[in-house]
Amino acid sequence: MTGPPPPSARDTPPPGPTSEAPGEVPPGRFNEMWLNRPQWVRRAEAFFHLLRIKLAHAVLLPELTPDLAFDLRQTVRKDGQLTNGYILMCALAAGIAMLGLLQSSTAVVIGAMLVSPLMSPIAAMGFGFASLDGHRIRDAVKVVAIGALIGILTGMVLTWLSPIRNATPEILARTEPNLLDLAIALFSGLAGGYSTVIGKGGTAIGVAIATALMPPLTVIGYGIGVFQPMFAMGALLLFLTNLAAITFAFALIARLSGAARPFGKVEWTPRYVAILIAAFLALATPLSMTLMKLSNEARIRMAARSAITEACGEKGVTIAQLDVKTGVFSLPTVDALVIAPSYTTNAAKQAETLLKKSLGEQVTINLQQVLAADVQAQTRAMVDAAMERTTAGIAADVPPFKTIREAVGLPTRSLWTDRAQRMVYADPVPAPGWTLADYRAIESQASKGVTGWTVRIVPPPQPSLTVLLARATPAEGEAVAPPPPDAIRSGLALWALARWGISKVTVSSATPDRLGALTKLLSDAGIEAHTVPTPAASEPPAPTDNDLALAPTPAPVATISVYAQSPSQIAAAQAAKAAAERAAAEQAAAEQAQE
Repeated sequence: MTGPPPPSARDTPPPGPTSEAPGEVPPGRFNEMWLNRPQWVRRAEAFFHLLRIKLAHAVLLPELTPDLAFDLRQTVRKDGQLTNGYILMCALAAGIAMLGLLQSSTAVVIGAMLVSPLMSPIAAMGFGFASLDGHRIRDAVKVVAIGALIGILTGMVLTWLSPIRNATPEILARTEPNLLDLAIALFSGLAGGYSTVIGKGGTAIGVAIATALMPPLTVIGYGIGVFQPMFAMGALLLFLTNLAAITFAFALIARLSGAARPFGKVEWTPRYVAILIAAFLALATPLSMTLMKLSNEARIRMAARSAITEACGEKGVTIAQLDVKTGVFSLPTVDALVIAPSYTTNAAKQAETLLKKSLGEQVTINLQQVLAADVQAQTRAMVDAAMERTTAGIAADVPPFKTIREAVGLPTRSLWTDRAQRMVYADPVPAPGWTLADYRAIESQASKGVTGWTVRIVPPPQPSLTVLLARATPAEGEAVAPPPPDAIRSGLALWALARWGISKVTVSSATPDRLGALTKLLSDAGIEAHTVPTPAASEPPAPTDNDLALAPTPAPVATISVYAQSPSQIAAAQAAKAAAERAAAEQAAAEQAQE
């Protein structure tokens, strides 16, 4: 077995702070021990050297000679230095990214990454870890920290200046790390390391790396700007996790390709060892926290899937979506969309009980059930749910159905959402003694108890509404009758018609001359009103003068017929009209015959 190639004289550690110079062996007890290492250590070194070469060839990495490796390290160090251009490009990239996040434009966010210069200092930091070079790590950390600070400050300033500060789906997606984000960062780092070693495709790979880093930085600034510390903390954890994954990926590629400095040429002074350990802990800590968080979420996800399936009856139940969210200061929550052939009452409560028995901790479950009887309906429901998730970008953006049900205070037959308008519609059961005013009051109460969503209560429908009309000022001494007990104001009637989705109504009144204001209100609300005369009642006995003097003036009201005529009613009306026309024609013919 042959030993490793002799190290180049150019790879000796730097006598100064900024260059690798040949000649001297780095000082330190460890370096002296390395020069006098026993023969079995040299054989182990040769074995691992050959193993590294074979592994590098297996993953299509080139084997760099000591001279080429030295030149590559110098190039990476030079590209990762702090310059005025680096500061300017960081500010511009952060500004474009922040504006893209505020308007939820993925294309703008990706475009911002074309000008981001974060790849170069991260490559320098990765090569520093691969070479165990505390000096290079320290310099690279400074450059990355300055770029990160610029991104955060830019996000804060633009958030304060922008009239639009809504938490868009693009922003919400970067408030906590998940497994996909970690995978993207890891693959981006591997691709970045490979492109750095072969010297091709660095710009395109830099876009992918910046996509994993610059948006979280601006979201940190956004969270500080809108005084949402949880947004800022989640985005900071995401940034540090992605930074650690990318840096260690760079270090792995640099070590496998031979671009890293040999261990025998490392300067093992206490100062640089302390810097190396501190930098490693600063990156490894958030990465380990994220991995622990993802492991816990995976454990909850498996148990929640089993508990929800059992609570919903198991047979024919399909879980189309299942999202798990864990917070530092809040209970874990599970948002699930279940497609089942029948509705299961209190399924969320049952699933929470089963999940608590399985995990030993309390987990809140927000469960939405979609009924689908056959396979075709189930497939269509799953496609609709996937499309809704894609178009609306609802990562971490599920309505709090449990809170809404508790705020309504009545059993709800169904709940559905309009994510474009961020509205939740609730259809409660008809409650005895409840009026339209009561349903309107709980709608206002439920909307106040929910953040980020507007609650709309759909009251039980009624065939007709009695609406008070504006009355003239009564004359002196004139008695006025109280309104009917079921009469409501016109505003409440418009609210009910809007919740029912009615676009055409029929209006009648004993005082048709006062219907103008009501029909105008209906027209302004987009409701077509057809005025008909009040059906004639049996004639009452003629009132006496004394009755006229004592009878109060009735309150003017109008009746709004909500239900349209059914097909059978329309057919009966048409038949009656035709019969009347025939009878009139026969009578006219008979009169003409008599003449």
